[in-house]
Amino acid sequence: MDYEKIKKAIILTQQRKFSEAEDLYKILLKESPNNEIILSAFGLFYVSIKKFDKACEILKQACEIKETLGTLSALGFAEFERNDFEKAALYLEKSLEYGENPDIYNKLIMSLFEIKSNQKAVDFANKMYALYPDDSRSIANKVKALTQSGELLKAEKLCVESLKKDSSIASLWFHLGYLKELIYSDDKQARECYKIVSDLGKPEAFYNIAVSCQKLGEYSEAEKYYKKMLEYFPNDNSTITSLGMCYLSQKRFKEGYELFFKRDKSKFAEMSNNFWMPGQELNSEIVIICDQGFGDHIQFIRYLPFLENRRVSVACSKSLRDLFKNNYPNADFIDYTEINPNTQALFITDLAYILNKDFENIPFAAGYLKSDVSKILSDKKKVGLCWEAGSAGIRTMINRTINIKCFEPILNLDNIQVYSFQVRDTLKGNEKYPQMINLAKDFKDFSDTAKALMAMEIVITVDTSVAHLAGALGVKTFLLLPYATDWRWFQDTKKTPWYKSVEIFKQKDSISWEKPICEIENILK
Repeated sequence: MDYEKIKKAIILTQQRKFSEAEDLYKILLKESPNNEIILSAFGLFYVSIKKFDKACEILKQACEIKETLGTLSALGFAEFERNDFEKAALYLEKSLEYGENPDIYNKLIMSLFEIKSNQKAVDFANKMYALYPDDSRSIANKVKALTQSGELLKAEKLCVESLKKDSSIASLWFHLGYLKELIYSDDKQARECYKIVSDLGKPEAFYNIAVSCQKLGEYSEAEKYYKKMLEYFPNDNSTITSLGMCYLSQKRFKEGYELFFKRDKSKFAEMSNNFWMPGQELNSEIVIICDQGFGDHIQFIRYLPFLENRRVSVACSKSLRDLFKNNYPNADFIDYTEINPNTQALFITDLAYILNKDFENIPFAAGYLKSDVSKILSDKKKVGLCWEAGSAGIRTMINRTINIKCFEPILNLDNIQVYSFQVRDTLKGNEKYPQMINLAKDFKDFSDTAKALMAMEIVITVDTSVAHLAGALGVKTFLLLPYATDWRWFQDTKKTPWYKSVEIFKQKDSISWEKPICEIENILK
């Protein structure tokens, strides 16, 4: 093997004479096609010039001949850059059998968090911190591990202590800002942390600054920072979508939906090869794909009658199918696997935009779903309760969820009987408050939920699918909204144009739920 030629190829790469280096590697490979050292060096060359597809191709060949720390880790790094985090995690974890360094641990932990292998990520983050306690990436990963494990105060303490030693670690300021949101709902302090990150030369912090501004209701500031973010990262989908939601929050229908329409729909990409795009006519046969959460499916199914002259299929979850079938008998409700890929496909959350039904005249606000009524007998006023939001991301979930303990004054009222509609009871509210009658444990699908809701005189709920279903059924509903609301509630504080039967009780600040719950308690008394 000609080591001098390999050395020359490396020097040419350092001199940025890439085409000459590539040609030399090809000559070397022609002379020794199965030499793992040449293959490994050639693969690393492609990593250095950011041709990650080629790098993966060459490095896989090298690993097939002989696995080493260098080839496996390089292959893992290349897969990471290709955003194939599952493969990246596989190769990086395997490389640790041959040796270890903080770069490998860092990329491995990041990959594991990306693929939601959270416990494994936590385990490796703890190991990395034990091995490299002074590495800033190690500290940041440990903070993330503590956050993921719910040890938020420990995570905050580690952040603060580490920043006292070195205040220039941007990743720790980022984590500290996030923790200020999660622990204290303090978006002002969070924003100051994110601003420090941007001052440290990390423009990606503009997104978080914008989110904090939007949560504080400072929409013009939020718009400014989203646009700053897009100057640096013009194709960042999260920023484009969030700016769209910022506009939608202000009822800027056209501007908002033009951006919101571009949200990440990649999980549905293989379901159709004929997705509707702005400017296109609707075909005589269409399939509507239910995207986003169950609440969105319920909220936007109201637009189905406006497609009445077409043959319409709706791909939705099995848990909603019977409810929707009973209310819209002219449409076919199918499983996602039954979608004809050649049929024109559109997303249910885009129906208002596609049909150009703006927010000034939202249809069927008085209710548009019907249901049988469960026989629930009580001498007292029947009150349904749902206190916990679904898994739309930890930031959103914590913002919308209310600790069941906050409802104690209502649960202890003598003149009402409270019924639990909480299906995913992670806070164990049904166990803690047995005076509630748990209806949710018997719900098999949303038809069961609807029947039980129809038996209630009042429903008290956080921003989740129960709120949308109760509103769509025309059931009297007290909706508890956080200070920073989802875009669809606009800036309303008492009523919503989506549902006439829904009354809003909104936080007066970002911390306490006492005032809105006290208002409801007084009404119930």
